[in-house]
Amino acid sequence: MEWVFIVGAVFVVMVVFGTKAEMKKNALKVERTNLYSAEIETFKQSLLTGSNTASLPVLQTSDYGYRPVASENLLAVQDGATRMEMKSTGRYKTGGASVSIPIMKGVRYRVGSGTIRTEKSWQATAHGRLLVTDKAIVFEGGAKNERITWTQVANVELLLDGFTIAKRSGPPRTYQVDTPNPKFAAVIELMLARTT
Repeated sequence: MEWVFIVGAVFVVMVVFGTKAEMKKNALKVERTNLYSAEIETFKQSLLTGSNTASLPVLQTSDYGYRPVASENLLAVQDGATRMEMKSTGRYKTGGASVSIPIMKGVRYRVGSGTIRTEKSWQATAHGRLLVTDKAIVFEGGAKNERITWTQVANVELLLDGFTIAKRSGPPRTYQVDTPNPKFAAVIELMLARTT
């Protein structure tokens, strides 16, 4: 009987420590998010002029090996970007209820219903960099290049480890970055405010 109380006490201690560790991890995420947001706001304020209009510095395209379209200005670059897509893993999940009744040796009668679904997960499809110009957001990768003009962009979600670009039509594009650049994020927010 004593072992039941001991096991119960150990279980309660494990739950308490696990909860505290999770709360500490969440507090660190909130702190990182607040710090990142403050850095973005600082860069946004430094790029705004007195009349609250953005004065975005233009980068030299030759310094970054970018070939712009006619009269396009390069505004910011985020290196180390990975394009992520939700793709099938090749595994399947089955579910449902069924009954198997033996009729005779080696023969069974099966009745029931079920579903078969493919498992999906986020997978990296291309590695490269993101560029913001006054006309588009550009992803340049070794295998894939993509250009999303500002008229196609509905919204941009800034994440701690990347960006999700919601298009007006079609699926959103998700890019993961190793170290997010707050200046790059500030330029995206200012350009998004300018186009909407």
